[in-house]
Amino acid sequence: MPNFKDLLKCDAATSFRIMGKVVKSPAKGQAIELQVNNAEGHYVKVLGMNQDPKYYPLSKKGHTYETLREIAHLRPRTRFIGAITRIRNALAFATHLYFQNRGFLYVHTPIITASDCEGAGEMFQVTTLLPDKDKSIKEVPLVDKKDVVDYNKDFFKAPAYLTVSGQLAVENYCCALSNVYTFGPTFRAEKSNTSRHLAEFWMIEPEMAFADLQDNFELAEGYLRFCLQYILQNYMDELEYLEKEHERKAKEDKKTPPPSIIANLKLVAESSFKKLTYTEGVEICLQVIELIFLPVLLIYYVVRMRKMAKLNSKTSSHGVSILTVSTKDTLLSKS
Repeated sequence: MPNFKDLLKCDAATSFRIMGKVVKSPAKGQAIELQVNNAEGHYVKVLGMNQDPKYYPLSKKGHTYETLREIAHLRPRTRFIGAITRIRNALAFATHLYFQNRGFLYVHTPIITASDCEGAGEMFQVTTLLPDKDKSIKEVPLVDKKDVVDYNKDFFKAPAYLTVSGQLAVENYCCALSNVYTFGPTFRAEKSNTSRHLAEFWMIEPEMAFADLQDNFELAEGYLRFCLQYILQNYMDELEYLEKEHERKAKEDKKTPPPSIIANLKLVAESSFKKLTYTEGVEICLQVIELIFLPVLLIYYVVRMRKMAKLNSKTSSHGVSILTVSTKDTLLSKS
């Protein structure tokens, strides 16, 4: 290539336009490669160079998730975020494909609402009444002679919030248009920093007219299995990478190797779901308690009683051991 020496000067984050031939790669770890070996038809053009590679935060080595959070504008360039984004895109596409193929209509429900749907969670309030950060809170308008906010001066003239669910809004369309669904962002303001709580997430909420519980079962099971089968068929490369990344992270943190992501997805996608009544569910829970938890509690109870015996035992003047145990310290009652 006539500009080969210039290409050697390029560093990370350089943009290229390349014309070449895609061939099977002899190298390990990659299926194909791009050959640029024809001076007449092939070329490599530099579209943009990294002007200061010394300070570019991404490198060839891996980065922790905490580091990626600090450079949100660059993290989509990493393989990890790229794989997750492609899979999320596929799941969203599969969601619409599943419901559209079954005659459902997609309804856009409001993101800003005055409704606390079913009291599903704490809500983020939306208001134009709060002053700028450098101004006093005293500037918030109040109702005359009352220590309450005057929402008549707010944008919507009433309290408004980010939605916790589109269900209430989409039910109206169901009564008019039959089967419908909404799929969009929802928000919860619970102060909980766990992996099971998110401040913002996308939720799928279908509504069916003239449907019973069995129809609900079949729709939910079919939807979940369809989405998993779709990514297993179309995005196996991303799943294999994420599985290796998951294993690497567990090894790095010296934790037990996690179960296979792909095996778990296949298990759910290829298995039928067990359906049972609440009564059957309670009976199963009671069996688990009887087989697992009661023996553990009994052992704990015996150990606790022995410790109490040592603490409360007293020797009388005749050498007789007297055991005093407070009934409030016992763990199991007759009930």
